[in-house]
Amino acid sequence: MLFIKKRFTKEDKEKNILFGLVELYIKTNTPIGSNSLKDSGFDHMSAATIRNYFANLEKKGFLTQTHISGGRIPTIKAFKEYAKNSLEISSTIDKKDDQYFEKNLKIEKKQIAEYLNSSLELLSSYTNLSVFQSAPRFDQDFISTIKLILLDTNRVLCVIVTDFGLIKTEILYSKQDIDDISLKKIEDFFLWRMNKKEKPIFDNQALFKLASHLYNEMMVRYIVGYANLSKEDIYKTGLSNLLSYPEFKDPIVLSEALSTFENVDQMHFVLQSAINSNSIKYYIADDLEQFGLKIKNTALICIPYHIGNIAVGAIAILCPLRINYKKIFSILKIYSKYLSDTLTKNIYKYKITFR
Repeated sequence: MLFIKKRFTKEDKEKNILFGLVELYIKTNTPIGSNSLKDSGFDHMSAATIRNYFANLEKKGFLTQTHISGGRIPTIKAFKEYAKNSLEISSTIDKKDDQYFEKNLKIEKKQIAEYLNSSLELLSSYTNLSVFQSAPRFDQDFISTIKLILLDTNRVLCVIVTDFGLIKTEILYSKQDIDDISLKKIEDFFLWRMNKKEKPIFDNQALFKLASHLYNEMMVRYIVGYANLSKEDIYKTGLSNLLSYPEFKDPIVLSEALSTFENVDQMHFVLQSAINSNSIKYYIADDLEQFGLKIKNTALICIPYHIGNIAVGAIAILCPLRINYKKIFSILKIYSKYLSDTLTKNIYKYKITFR
């Protein structure tokens, strides 16, 4: 059999130079010179040839130079091209990553909301990045317990925990002053109404009426929230991870990046883009402006997850521009796969429906 060796065109070599420089810059966070790149897998080229490629790439807007004698830095355009190439090529799944997520995500659990939260914490910790995730509304999720916390004499924080591990909070107001003893009576009344405790004895009829009023108010709010699909069903974590990256040492840049997590609508639009396309989506620097986000040196990478064949939610990673896109794409694919498989099994096992 005759094997024909593929001949690389000038454009192919130019792209290899560009991607090699981007990868080296990601590792070192320093301008890249021709000799540095030559010593990093391009020893088949002379430094002069590499410099010629650098000059062409600079003309095309892929590289920039801080000063005449310095090395080159990839531009936003270069990172976009690198990310596109990283997604198009068939990347090898890291066995270590696969084993880690298989071990930690394949869990039989009815507490779906709790599972989604803990899974997201796992992803954030593993990547050392900030993440957020949307979730569908699950039916058959009943109130498991309620805890009341006295904020002041007229305000009570009501913490509601559901069977699936979802935690909701409501602030209840009272015209009547409440102390710790009264609060305990009111909490016992709530639990009695939920068939979780014996009926408490009230010596004070006014306190009994207050307990009834607060319970009714809490239940109406909960039912209204449960019946309506809310844009607040987004889990987020790992915000402080950004502090470990030099790109976010500037307080202004950091605050701009963290502003992503302040607007629920913006997060939903980003996540919905991955759900609608049913594929990985990435947004680099000025790409984010379509969502109303103006963040420099930052990227958002999203992927949907499924129950059966239905894309029901998405995961997004907020990261610096200088990130190993091949690695992040691979990790997200693995995470989505095991999350989807486990959710599907638990949904059918516990006969849970969702919207």
